[in-house]
Amino acid sequence: MKVNEITGVMVQYYMVCKRELWFYLNQMNMNYDNDDINIGKLIHENSYKRERKEFRVDNVVLDFVQFKDELTVFEVKKSSKLTIGALYQLYYYLYILRKAGIVADGMLVYPKEKKRERIVLNNRIIRELDAILVDILEIADYITPPKAEIKPFCRRCSFMELCLI
Repeated sequence: MKVNEITGVMVQYYMVCKRELWFYLNQMNMNYDNDDINIGKLIHENSYKRERKEFRVDNVVLDFVQFKDELTVFEVKKSSKLTIGALYQLYYYLYILRKAGIVADGMLVYPKEKKRERIVLNNRIIRELDAILVDILEIADYITPPKAEIKPFCRRCSFMELCLI
C-alpha cells in the first residue's frame, strides 16, 4: 500500500480501532448488514438534498462542499458518539486539499441531532496526520491484526464476533 491510497475511512478506522482498520485493509468487511451503517447511509442520502453529493478528489470522497466566502467541506454523520473518527476523517480531507493547494474549512454535521461543528486544519493536526499515515502504512504490512482493545462501543461493532474470538 502507498500513502496516496489511504482513504478517509481508513483514517477514521485508525482513530477508532486499529484492529478494525487491519480487517478493512485486508478486505474483511463485516459492515454489509450493520443497522448503524444502513441508517447512516439513509441519513446521508436524505439530508442536504439540494447539495451535489460525493465530490471526488483523488482517492477521497467528500460528502459535499459549499463555496460562499470560503470553501467548506461537509462530512455528514449519523451520530456524534464517535466524533474522534469523524473529526480526523474530515481533517484528512482538508489535509488532502491543502496538499493540492486548496485551503478549506470543514463542517461535521449530524442532521439527526441538528448539530454542526466547524473544523479548521492547523499545523499541529497536519503533523499528527503525517504520523497517522505512516502508522496506517505499517498496520497494512502486519501479518496479523493488532491486539484487541475492549472499548465501550465494541458491542455495536459489526466486527465484534470476529474480533473477540
